[in-house]
Amino acid sequence: MQDYDICILAVSGDASVANKLADSIRRYKLPSGTVLPDSSLDYRRVYVEASCNDFDDEARRILDHSRFLAVLCSPETRTSAFILDRLAYFRETGKENNIIAVIVRGEPAESFPDSFIEKKTVQKILPDMTVVERTETIEPVASDLRAETRSRWKEALSYETVRIIASILGLHPDDLEQRHRARRRRAVITLVSVIAAVCLGAAGIFAYLGHVARTEGEIADQQAKLCVDIAERTMNELPAAFADEPQALVYIQQAVDNARDALDELGLDVQDNTGRTAAGG
Repeated sequence: MQDYDICILAVSGDASVANKLADSIRRYKLPSGTVLPDSSLDYRRVYVEASCNDFDDEARRILDHSRFLAVLCSPETRTSAFILDRLAYFRETGKENNIIAVIVRGEPAESFPDSFIEKKTVQKILPDMTVVERTETIEPVASDLRAETRSRWKEALSYETVRIIASILGLHPDDLEQRHRARRRRAVITLVSVIAAVCLGAAGIFAYLGHVARTEGEIADQQAKLCVDIAERTMNELPAAFADEPQALVYIQQAVDNARDALDELGLDVQDNTGRTAAGG
């Protein structure tokens, strides 16, 4: 029995990314109805090796007891003895097909170890029928965690987590990704339904406090202003928080508009992030 489903190997400069990837894999839950080719397989036993320690017996034991090896590739990886020694040993154990390349920084040519890149000599026939030999460089199909913004990186992490888990479980990545997306859509619809109910409930509270404000003088008036401030923050920040979820944003905007209409009927002024005002008096 293997101690680990996957060992994530990284130079010390990529340790933070390695740990985040490991956490993402451990937290992932398979969509309901997913049928595994082997029911005994798991993916949540993850070991991160980013210590840059010597390649000793303990390092060999970890690799011997890991089904898969994910190598985080960056410019420092290409010539790192810490990486190359462990990578070569894992290949020697007969698990070459269980190596996953994950590029985290830099371009492929400057980040992949030489053993990841295959050079193949092919013959080409030129238009004048001359036959020449050319060397082609074939890079591995790798997971890609490079991104320009934090939100894009989180999207890449989620996507590549699914692909890596599919490899560990012997599933087709596209099949698992489709199930994952369907589950996310259901979760989004449930979430926005709750948010809509909260927004409408808040509008009811604002209605009550607005009534109090009109009947109980200055203190209640201050309370109403505070509630309006909360309403403004909710209506402005909630859509922004879901800017990367277009499907959710539609439902959220509808709920916010309903709440704004309720406030409009009460005569409370609420400024939104476009400069519009829900005003009544």
